[in-house]
Amino acid sequence: MSSFDELQARLGTFEPTVRQPKEVWKELCVCGHLDRYHSESVGGQYRLPATRQSVMGGVEWTVGMAFFGCVGALPGRGFEAETATVDREKLTNIRVVNPTCPCDDFRAVARVDRGNRMFNQRMPTDRTDDDRHPFVVGLRALTTFLSRRKAALADPSWTKREFDRRFTWLDGKRVCGISRCKETADVWPVFVDGERSELRCGPHRSRP
Repeated sequence: MSSFDELQARLGTFEPTVRQPKEVWKELCVCGHLDRYHSESVGGQYRLPATRQSVMGGVEWTVGMAFFGCVGALPGRGFEAETATVDREKLTNIRVVNPTCPCDDFRAVARVDRGNRMFNQRMPTDRTDDDRHPFVVGLRALTTFLSRRKAALADPSWTKREFDRRFTWLDGKRVCGISRCKETADVWPVFVDGERSELRCGPHRSRP
């Protein structure tokens, strides 16, 4: 009898432990960044610490933070994450979070499970290339991540099934943003005027 058989006889049959990953669903804005990176003032879930009173130099100051916009995009080198705003007359010291994405209105169009850093894509220099939009780049990163999992190596069709499970469009949200166009097929985010992200169908991607 092998040592393994002896151990099983003593301790019983070993049952493999199957760990099911915990699903963490987040809404994805048309700009390509998750809800947690958008300020509550624009409809997101980025939470700021509560404003507090602090005594400095024997004087009571109001200390807090402010934020409007989106910080979903990774910042470039030398970017100042915050700007201090001090008002000595009102005795306020407010640190303002500087946005990294021009989005000023959280518009959820999809949901993603455990999107993590895959949807923290930088703002592209060339915003005329639709394939470099953060939304599309994030989905490409998700596809690449899934294709390298062990399950995908054993079953090539697993990547597609898992992608379709972890990424879903919200009902009724995938519609071309051009007035009077109700197209829902092949609709993807593009930059309009180099800043604002809007959904466009294939025929309208070349139009502002």
